[in-house]
Amino acid sequence: MKQYLWIASALVAGTLFCSKAEAAPENYGVVSVGYTDFEFNDGSDREFAYSVAYGHKIDRQWYAEVGYLNLFDYSEDDLEAESEALYLALLGKASSTEGELFYKLGVARVDVAATVPCGDDAAPASCNYDDGLVAGLVGLGFDYYVFQNAMVRFEYTYIGGEDSFSTNMLNLGFRYNFN
Repeated sequence: MKQYLWIASALVAGTLFCSKAEAAPENYGVVSVGYTDFEFNDGSDREFAYSVAYGHKIDRQWYAEVGYLNLFDYSEDDLEAESEALYLALLGKASSTEGELFYKLGVARVDVAATVPCGDDAAPASCNYDDGLVAGLVGLGFDYYVFQNAMVRFEYTYIGGEDSFSTNMLNLGFRYNFN
């Protein structure tokens, strides 16, 4: 009788343990480098970009992700411009044995600082612009498994916001899953 009680207890404990293991939060970190094609006011260019992010699994098919983007650091003649952003996004995913296909929807706080020539030929001057913008973020990507907890991320992201700000980013990154 005691054996049956012990086996039943083990089965119940195993079932509870498996349920908790499935419900356990999955966290991950991503480091990416990429290429950005940006437009702001009357200027545009293509630049190197990088980003870091932290994600948390909130449901079987959903992640919440918070991150930092260095969008561009541009310098040419009398014009200097730089931009970076903090974002919060929701990722919907479809998993397979090869990896996870995901889409990303979010909002970003984009900081843009620029020094541009202004004035006329008789009195040249430079004007400074430093502002924070609100932007929307949309992305599509694939996280490809290379090891059990390591993935390679391929991602396209579009960010668009106030003052005609927009950027298209192509990123290649490394994702590490913390279980």
